Amino acid sequence: MTTPAAADPGPPLGAWERRRLRGIERGLRTTGTRVRLVLCLGVDAVALALLAAGIFLALPWLFAGCVVGNLAVCLHFERRSPHHRAKGNPWPK
Repeated sequence: MTTPAAADPGPPLGAWERRRLRGIERGLRTTGTRVRLVLCLGVDAVALALLAAGIFLALPWLFAGCVVGNLAVCLHFERRSPHHRAKGNPWPK
């Protein structure tokens, strides 16, 4: 009986591949995500409240809402990886 190609594990991983996969796995763990979620939702709520106040009350509140909205976007898209573009290429040669 032969093993299907999809079940074939292939050659063993190299050391750098194992390190890279462990780093990705650490980034996917759910440590501190609840606090981060509450923080992001809080900043989103403040941004929406300021935008609504700016539309209905005064224009300076709209500007403040846009600033807080940009901060909320930055919080949502914050890089979780230790390798950032400014630090160099995370892939080995």
